[in-house]
Amino acid sequence: MPEPKTSNKIEEIQLVIARLFAYKGYHSTSMREIARELGMNQSSLYHYFKSKEDILFTLMNDAMDSALTTLEDICAADLPPNAKLDRILNFYTRYYAGDQERLILLVNEQNSLNMEHRRILVDKERRYVRLFKAVFEELGEHQLTKEIPHGVAIFAFLGMVHYTIKWYHKDGPIGLERLAEIFVEIFTKGILRAHAKISSQN
Repeated sequence: MPEPKTSNKIEEIQLVIARLFAYKGYHSTSMREIARELGMNQSSLYHYFKSKEDILFTLMNDAMDSALTTLEDICAADLPPNAKLDRILNFYTRYYAGDQERLILLVNEQNSLNMEHRRILVDKERRYVRLFKAVFEELGEHQLTKEIPHGVAIFAFLGMVHYTIKWYHKDGPIGLERLAEIFVEIFTKGILRAHAKISSQN
């Protein structure tokens, strides 16, 4: 296990590199530029990472691992399925909308990884989906959901969160907590009041 000082240093390095990769682009960011931004010698970077591609994979993989741990804990908790769903939706929104640099990398840069690293991340994406599906199956068993295919509902929510990289600003008028509440409300209850009627015109 890394020493605390080493872990803190790695975390600081990762934050800087995630920002560079996210906003400048992985292929447009050189190791020399990373070292300059960090105030380090380029050779010192290889003390922490084997290669630039290894850095990219580590940023993505660590983000996915951390989220998976929390999602698995929620799913294993002794809670009603609707409470699990609320917690999952709330956490997922706050986690990824709150770490936009890594979310940008997960959405835009997976094809920059080698095949083995891509396979590892795809396997973890499937674990995410299985966790969501397990909760939806519990909801279905309790007759708490409408007749909507689970896959459609799951990917609709994931797309909603992932698209926050295009428009959401953490320093804007809507904080992360409020954003999560809004997303949970929209996803679980829709935007219309119970008495609202939808009229259609031919």
